Amino acid sequence: MNPVNPLRPGFPKHKKSSSGGIIITIVLVLALAAGGVAYHRVSVQRKAAAAELAARKEAEAKAARARKAAELEAARRKAEERARAEAEEKARLEAERLAAEEAAGKRQNKEPEVAEPSPEEPKEEPVVQEEDPRLEIFKKPVLLVSLKANNAANRKLFTDAFNLALETGRYDLYADFLRSNLERDAVKVIKFGKFDASMYDQSPYLMRANELYQLISKVGAETIQEQIKESSPRYFYPWLFSDPSDPLRLFLRTMAREQTPGEEWGGILRKWAEFWMKTSAMPRSRYSSLALACAMLNPRIASSPSKLRASSSTNISTTPLTLEQVFEYFMEMDEARELLTDISKLSPSELLFVVDVRLPRSEMDWARKKVRLTRKGWGGAYSMIRYRMDRAALGKDPYTNYTFQEILDEGGICMDQAYFAVNTAKCNGIPSAYVTGDGNRGPHAWVNLLTTDETWQSYGGYGYNTGHFSHPHNCKSKHESTLLQGMDKKVNGARLDTSLDYLSLADLFEEMQKPDCARVMLEAATQATPGSPLGWERLIALMGRPESGTKLEEWDELVAMIKRKFRSRPDYLAMAARVEDEYIFPMRDASTNKRHVARDLKKLEKETDEGRSDLTSAAIKRQADLLMENGDKAGVAALYRKSMKDYARRAEVFEALMGQYYEYVSQDQEAVLQMAKEAESSYNRYIRTKSGDYFKVKKEAAIQRRIAGYYEKGGNGKKADSLRKDAEKREKNSKKGIREEN
Repeated sequence: MNPVNPLRPGFPKHKKSSSGGIIITIVLVLALAAGGVAYHRVSVQRKAAAAELAARKEAEAKAARARKAAELEAARRKAEERARAEAEEKARLEAERLAAEEAAGKRQNKEPEVAEPSPEEPKEEPVVQEEDPRLEIFKKPVLLVSLKANNAANRKLFTDAFNLALETGRYDLYADFLRSNLERDAVKVIKFGKFDASMYDQSPYLMRANELYQLISKVGAETIQEQIKESSPRYFYPWLFSDPSDPLRLFLRTMAREQTPGEEWGGILRKWAEFWMKTSAMPRSRYSSLALACAMLNPRIASSPSKLRASSSTNISTTPLTLEQVFEYFMEMDEARELLTDISKLSPSELLFVVDVRLPRSEMDWARKKVRLTRKGWGGAYSMIRYRMDRAALGKDPYTNYTFQEILDEGGICMDQAYFAVNTAKCNGIPSAYVTGDGNRGPHAWVNLLTTDETWQSYGGYGYNTGHFSHPHNCKSKHESTLLQGMDKKVNGARLDTSLDYLSLADLFEEMQKPDCARVMLEAATQATPGSPLGWERLIALMGRPESGTKLEEWDELVAMIKRKFRSRPDYLAMAARVEDEYIFPMRDASTNKRHVARDLKKLEKETDEGRSDLTSAAIKRQADLLMENGDKAGVAALYRKSMKDYARRAEVFEALMGQYYEYVSQDQEAVLQMAKEAESSYNRYIRTKSGDYFKVKKEAAIQRRIAGYYEKGGNGKKADSLRKDAEKREKNSKKGIREEN
């Protein structure tokens, strides 16, 4: 019988057993599961190790920060204890000396016949501090810019040198120590002509060394040593150099922001120390900005009287608080939470517009309790004062004492409205400035207020763009754009402090006579905060020095960039114009310069909504100066003839142009007479109206009187008298409908 062939057709196939495959599958699954568990365990271990490493690094960094703070605090306490011990020892010796003198006097009274010569006291040899072996530390190099700068040995060397300077008062040696190390390492943050921000950020000792050096070098080591002998600075300087709130950096940034000359720093520090001593130990850092603002306030303002008037009928104090009392007042009100701002968050530059208040305590309390407005809504204080036409037109003075309550009850004009709004704001801790300017309706007063911690706002300006205020630090007249844009944190961004630090490093490079490095830092400052003019002004000044060798192409590039980036900022356009006048136009032909100026004037009018009146008149004067350089007097006359027509509808510009025109022709009587005729023609055609508006007529009459003056200087006195009489008549008629209030 033939065997059965399982592959032969007709026979069914037998299925193979699947038990072996199942076993293999199970084994594979178990193996994969075991591998997954092992991988998960390894992954968890790795994550745990990484977390542990990060935690250890964070703990080490935290410990390092704590160690540094403890070292600085220990140094400060040690310096204070040493100063206190010296004072006690001095007092003890003085008491012993007085007791000895008293005893000697008694012996002399009892035994006058015995006159034994008193033995000479041995003269105390002066201590030559240079012989102190510890001072050798000031000759050692310390790393400021390096990966090794943060190692323990280098940190200890930097800290030990700092502590020894505090202990011995040898700031002269310490300044030399800082300078030698800065000269070696500071240039390392500049690579291939570019600023290396990452290297700078990793070098905290560089910035600290520069801050300490800038203060000591500008104030003077001898000045600091002398001030430390006084009671207030003795404890102040250890705090200034080592307090965790970093008052030294606050001071340097404020000085840079306000462009305070270095020779004034010592006096400001002495005053700051006096105010600092008036605070208790706990909140000294909280009120350090307030104290610095008081120290920076111009003495003329600090000693000026209030505007209140003494009267026999009322018992009202007109004496303003002293600056020390103002400081104590704002501390007291802040602690009682009676202010509308947190003064600890305001900068010294902002607080200058608070501490310049000149009022008695009664007025300050009234403003705080009676004016019910929010900080954002404080502009409403301006309109709280009812406008009085009899005060504006008839000269009515309704006040007895000129108190806030009286102004509120009686009303007033723009200057009274601005006075009320500005000073009540200051009393509530709101920085504010009194602004004045000229326009189509004559002189006007309004206010600028810091309504939030970031933004200044203008109130009551009614479209005037010529506003100026007096800065409380130096009493210089500033355009209000300095506040509205220059100090606006939204405009400048959060990097303004960084920019100020870059300016400080630029100071160092300039002192080291490294203008290329200084220029790199100034350019970095302009890039950090382009909205702040501080870096730009410094950069222009550096480029303008003869030794800088700045080429015409570089000036062209700088001016083009400023005009492109800041075409809506009149202050920047004025800056660019100044650069052209000083550094570009002298190198070009007059016709090209004239075209540039004319084009810039058109852009100014277009980009800034008819421009700023003062900048418009300045731009026209630039064109006239270029014409006069070529002796083109006829061109000057034609320029002003056309400009007085073009800008006649802006009375303040027209008036400024007349004054400029007269300056060019004042030596030629015939030309002056011609100028007066041209001015009168434009005035009659474009300015003089039949308006019954008192303010409009008053402005027109003022211009008419000025034209009369030009006629008189041109030799036509009869015409001058006629114009003056007409102006007086028009102004008198404009007052007819105005009645004096009872």
